[in-house]
Amino acid sequence: MLDLDVELVDLEPMHVVSARGYGTEPEYDAWDAILEFAKEQRIDPWDKTHRFFGFNNPDPAPERAAYGYEQWMTVDETVPTSPGLDLKDPPGGRYAKVQIHGLDIIGDAWQYLVDWCDNHDLRIDTDRVPCLEEVLTPIDQPESTWDMNLYLAVEDGT
Repeated sequence: MLDLDVELVDLEPMHVVSARGYGTEPEYDAWDAILEFAKEQRIDPWDKTHRFFGFNNPDPAPERAAYGYEQWMTVDETVPTSPGLDLKDPPGGRYAKVQIHGLDIIGDAWQYLVDWCDNHDLRIDTDRVPCLEEVLTPIDQPESTWDMNLYLAVEDGT
């Protein structure tokens, strides 16, 4: 049973380059496109000035093995896009956040976060991207060593 520390945070609006993958493991296709973009732009993606957020788009469904995944990398507004990628300006907002170590617990951690919000009478804000996964460590490391923040969009009660 997981026992994770959850905190409420406000993400600032962002300017991001976005890549999408679709298939049975679309995360890697989206990551490959983002990292290739960084290489073409001579951006060191792991220099701590960039953040990486991803989410299912579209979500998996029981009737099909394939699903989509969208990966974002924050960039400044002077960075151009490349074919097949988009520039976006997500609005930010209030999120319940938990940090995990290792990709093997991600499913249980997401359930923990949803249950925590339910137990604290927080409603999921579906007007924004409701679930964001932020990878904090370079992805060329084993997935069992990745540090990640999981963000669940919640309605701001103010």
